[in-house]
Amino acid sequence: MAENIESNPFVDVSVFLFFEDISDKQGVEGFTNYMVGQAESLAKSVPEEEYRTWDDFANAVTNGESVLSSFESIGQISKYGFVTNVCPFSKAIREYIKRIGNFNPVHMEATDHYNHTIQPSAAHSACMMHQTYRKEVAKRIKIGGKPLQYAQIAAKAYTGKIALPPESWKKVLLEKAGITETQGFMEMRENSCLYLLYVEE
Repeated sequence: MAENIESNPFVDVSVFLFFEDISDKQGVEGFTNYMVGQAESLAKSVPEEEYRTWDDFANAVTNGESVLSSFESIGQISKYGFVTNVCPFSKAIREYIKRIGNFNPVHMEATDHYNHTIQPSAAHSACMMHQTYRKEVAKRIKIGGKPLQYAQIAAKAYTGKIALPPESWKKVLLEKAGITETQGFMEMRENSCLYLLYVEE
């Protein structure tokens, strides 16, 4: 029987400190680029997947059987609307705060840089890595021969702050997800992320 590997607080905290060290040497842009690059590399290492139908894919994702749900538990709230209840970085974030204190301001500086130069969807520096991973993994999945598409709708930081896209984007994304703004707001009370997974019909 495989031995369960417990998360190591030393590693959890060290990873964030390592990113801060990169920022000291390469600035906020270097920090952002490194996190995005790491996520892209990780995504490229996972196997490609192909599903016959949308239901086959959705069942695999929500049952934790897809590469997309390798690091998180994903729930489906509509045909194309999906949520992550607990951010997979939440334990590492708690460990950092417990042992170091408040996050170094560079994490929010990098988050702002990402939101202004890549896409306005991150609530914390960890979101940059997480959302990039989702986007890149989606490119490795096909459903009925069509590539999976991904778009972030909302993300919630450990502080409770919620990152949302511009109003014009938000309306289109919610409509594509088949949920109302009120439902989206309610989902973000209970979950850390709300996003679209879909194929062009």
